[in-house]
Amino acid sequence: MAQIGKVPGLLLALAALVGCTEVMVVPQEEGDPTAGEGAAPTEEGAVPAEEGAVPAEEGAVPAEEAAVPVGVVTDSCMAGALVSLFAPSGLDANTLLPAGGDGFIAIGAPHNGGVAELDGAGNIVWSSVPLAEGFLHTGVPTGDGGLMVAGQTYDPASPSSQGLWLGRLDGAGTLLAAHALGPTHYMAGVDIELLQHPDGGYVLSTHESLLDGEAPQLVLLRLDDEGQLVHRRSTPLSPGSEVGYNWSHGAAALLPGGDVVQLTADGAHVRMIRSNGATEPVLDRVLEEIGEAWPQDVTVLPDGRIAVVALSVGHNHVILLDTEGSVLWHRTYRPERDTELSAVAHDPSTGLLHLAGTTRGADGGTQRMWLISVDTDGALRWEHEGAVGTPTGITTVTALPGGGFAAAGFGDFAYAVVRPDACP
Repeated sequence: MAQIGKVPGLLLALAALVGCTEVMVVPQEEGDPTAGEGAAPTEEGAVPAEEGAVPAEEGAVPAEEAAVPVGVVTDSCMAGALVSLFAPSGLDANTLLPAGGDGFIAIGAPHNGGVAELDGAGNIVWSSVPLAEGFLHTGVPTGDGGLMVAGQTYDPASPSSQGLWLGRLDGAGTLLAAHALGPTHYMAGVDIELLQHPDGGYVLSTHESLLDGEAPQLVLLRLDDEGQLVHRRSTPLSPGSEVGYNWSHGAAALLPGGDVVQLTADGAHVRMIRSNGATEPVLDRVLEEIGEAWPQDVTVLPDGRIAVVALSVGHNHVILLDTEGSVLWHRTYRPERDTELSAVAHDPSTGLLHLAGTTRGADGGTQRMWLISVDTDGALRWEHEGAVGTPTGITTVTALPGGGFAAAGFGDFAYAVVRPDACP
């Protein structure tokens, strides 16, 4: 284990956050499944706005001029919620888990194959690198105070030289056991989800392609308490379903009864597959009624309803489904501001859906962080637009105990923490 030690003081923040703005509800009819349609991915090879080269806008502030001096963490009050932005040194965090107090466990940071504990001020308490030759994507706490983490590693036995990897860590990040879970293909944009199953053990969801040129497959693994493989199912995707190669992401969540919902692509559309604890398919549905869109993330409400996030160029799509996959409502928020959403979490303490992504803002300038909260009827309840220089690669949102959420950035290790009713 590589101990880095505690970083003294506050850490570098990427940029100053803006002050309060008045929240406006997007005027769309409740239950209208066509709301927000019309925006679709463009021709093959087109990319979302944040990935492409963007001409400099007249009057835009260069990122280096927007930076906050070293040693500053930015805070901003937004309609009663305290928004704090942290930027520890190191690489991105693919998953944030709430730890004791106001701290977090960061998976995939500050090293690609690393894990770190952060205190409430963003200081690194400890860090380790359990996967030196690979990438950690996800993790869940274990009953003994440790962690189960999953990612991709170098595997010479795999046709692609990449393999799925699972590791069990103690509470200080020391590797106790590791398992190879079969071949995969490295895809930076694809999700690996590790979930604790209510009947014991774990579920792992990901995508794979054994050889270049093959269509990806959706993969679901059922693991026992020790991480040993119990069941495995691979579902080939239809041609054009370029999950991981294009701008579609996979995601997974558990329904209250233990079934698994996986999000994937079907050509240019969003596809949802529901499976039981033995990985047998129960429901397979393509959401053609929302139009062409890239799948991004999924979360499940306590009553079994399913919230899905997708995107098309310059537009976001938030969809609420019933337990059978029927669309209850479909919304697009702030399309005039070139907005995209990439992650969602349900907050059981408030009943809100917290979402994160990017926007060019009311000024139409450089992309910056964008955070919103909506209720389960789709009404916009809270919104925060970061300043130029704030993270644009948000890939994960985590609901916090007692309310609020954390959103982590990809590419640079940066994360925002939103705590309601915390302003002075």
